[in-house]
Amino acid sequence: MDPYDSPARRARRIRERAEELGRAADRATDPEHRQRLREKARLLLREGPADSRPS
Repeated sequence: MDPYDSPARRARRIRERAEELGRAADRATDPEHRQRLREKARLLLREGPADSRPS
């Protein structure tokens, strides 16, 4: 992780990664794999960058 990375840039990268996982889930043929990918995306979006969480 880049220590000079802005919270906005980290949030954008996390959102993009979650979108990639969602697209991969759409392409997945195995229902269990599809579910795991969607859960990963949800978890990623729920956690988000630590700096953007309210105190």
